[in-house]
Amino acid sequence: MEDIQFFGPGIDQNIFTIDLHDSGNIFDALTKMERELYQVYQLRKKNCRVVHGIGEGKLAEAVHESLKKNPMIKDFECDGGSCLVLF
Repeated sequence: MEDIQFFGPGIDQNIFTIDLHDSGNIFDALTKMERELYQVYQLRKKNCRVVHGIGEGKLAEAVHESLKKNPMIKDFECDGGSCLVLF
């Protein structure tokens, strides 16, 4: 397994970003995230960013749980209102 780096030269400065701010509810946000994660994975990208915001934390918690269960995801690290996802 290759060494996974969350920050530094291994991260593309033009990283693909999935922004969930415009989603109407948690279900819509998770559906959008899963669809776009699959698209990024199909493009053979090594990473992407998921922006869920801070708010009350309900969407963030749902995003984190979904990422934990997703078999495409090697790892993820969250900071504030977003997560860096590694494939």
